[in-house]
Amino acid sequence: MNNSLLYRPQLAGQSVSRKGNQLLRLIRAAQPITRSEIARRLSIDKSTVTENVSPLVKSGVLRQDTVAARGEHRRSRMLSFADDKTYFIGVNLGVRTSQVGATTLRGEVTDEIDFATPSRAEDALRQTKQRIDELVRRNEGRRLSIIGVSVPGMADAQRQKLIFAPNLNWRDVDIAGAVTIDNAVRVVVENDSTAAAMYEARLKIRDSDDGLMTNFILVRSGTGIGVGLVIGSEVYRGSGSIRGIAGEFGHMTIVAGGKGCVCGNRGCWEQYASAASAASLYLGDRPPARGESKPRFVEIVSKAKVGDVRSRWTLEKIGDYLGIGIANVIMGIGISRVIISGRLVYGWEFIEEPLNAAIKRSIIGKIDGWSVEAGEPVGSAIGGALEVAVEEYLRTL
Repeated sequence: MNNSLLYRPQLAGQSVSRKGNQLLRLIRAAQPITRSEIARRLSIDKSTVTENVSPLVKSGVLRQDTVAARGEHRRSRMLSFADDKTYFIGVNLGVRTSQVGATTLRGEVTDEIDFATPSRAEDALRQTKQRIDELVRRNEGRRLSIIGVSVPGMADAQRQKLIFAPNLNWRDVDIAGAVTIDNAVRVVVENDSTAAAMYEARLKIRDSDDGLMTNFILVRSGTGIGVGLVIGSEVYRGSGSIRGIAGEFGHMTIVAGGKGCVCGNRGCWEQYASAASAASLYLGDRPPARGESKPRFVEIVSKAKVGDVRSRWTLEKIGDYLGIGIANVIMGIGISRVIISGRLVYGWEFIEEPLNAAIKRSIIGKIDGWSVEAGEPVGSAIGGALEVAVEEYLRTL
């Protein structure tokens, strides 16, 4: 028995707890799925699965379809979410680009709208609300359950406000109050790296052969660097008065007296290992020459793929700095599996080797069992925001 998945028979008949929520996550990620497969992947008895899903089938949350098993004469009962009339909206407020999208419990993204993020919070939220209203009109006749919002900074403990987004210079912004539809629709605000960790967790659950992904670190690199923590299959947000701040490793110092950062510190990790830092590394910290624009990360990757030496050096240097920071995070948290998300993934073929070499130089490199892998380059943005909304629904069933 996997003790990190404490879904036991005595939970039958009770509301879905934080631990029992793992069963619903598995059904949503892998649907349609049989009870036998759920039991195998969670290392629990099939009777335990039946006891806990039967009330949800009876109430109409889950549906059960009998289908012919592939390549066999017998028929299997497949479980999936039944309610396609309920939908969720996700908002990813990015430093450069924002997205608003909608999804159902079946997992498909039904709508998505992109727009450039205005520099002022008031303008960005006004445009966001306009796009939410547009999605609500498109989905007339269906019930909007929850709105999830991912933000590039720290969310407050109540998951309603943005405390500080360094790369946007937004402080104390009432996100939920600005985008709410009415009191019947809850708005949940989450750090974008934590949201991305939720999204990656669902993908790993869907694609894995057995078990659930119980512990991993998500490093999301784009304009900045954020870290999402999944511990015991649950995202970790900190506790007490600093709940919501966990994972701000992008602003840990890795170069004493180094480059100035928008947060006010010097030598922050994201100044050396984010996708946005590639331009200054490529230019050697000199300003662009007359008529020369700062290269975008994807342009540097494209040049590296055709053999440009400077571009390859830039990506390798980012990999080195990224590995230094990851080794620190692994040592500090004690979780050995790391997933890289965000634009940095586009340059993974040049980043992976120096990243691993940097980790091997650290004390972590002397220990077996650690791993770093590439995740989603872009999907975790709006995908993460949608996961925030759906996860809140599953938690409150």
